[in-house]
Amino acid sequence: MKFTFKLHTKDNIGKKIFFLDRDGVVIEDTGYPIEIDNLEIKKNTIEKLIDFKQQNSLNNCGFVTNQSGVCREYFSEKKFWETHDYIIKRCNDLGLEIDFTCVNFFMNNNYFRKPNNGMLETAINYTGAIREQSFMVGDKDTDMAAAKKSSLNYEDISYFL
Repeated sequence: MKFTFKLHTKDNIGKKIFFLDRDGVVIEDTGYPIEIDNLEIKKNTIEKLIDFKQQNSLNNCGFVTNQSGVCREYFSEKKFWETHDYIIKRCNDLGLEIDFTCVNFFMNNNYFRKPNNGMLETAINYTGAIREQSFMVGDKDTDMAAAKKSSLNYEDISYFL
């Protein structure tokens, strides 16, 4: 299994980054959401995330997501990317441009799996993000812990509901 950082844009990445967990933030967390027909996109929440991004002058936005369903063989990595690319397209269509994804497929507690901050540190190093001016939004204590370890501002998704 592996960790992957994938860039979805050719535009320059700014220094104020909006890091988002995926499941429970832009889609309903239904366990291991993989079938496109069963995805519940959180449109109202996405609209509020867009407003927050603009109010805080955040340049770019990316997902930082644990996805152990691949390691557990609930679905393939190929199926993950098909579904994930669909989620990105829906976010982009709604006005929330997703510029990158950091995804961890491991299920053990390694450096990249939240609550550890390896995914965030990789994205911060790649983008040159200014920690004090960047934000992480998540729905679990593991998201908050990872953000804290990387000295990022954190908002729980409940703030946007």
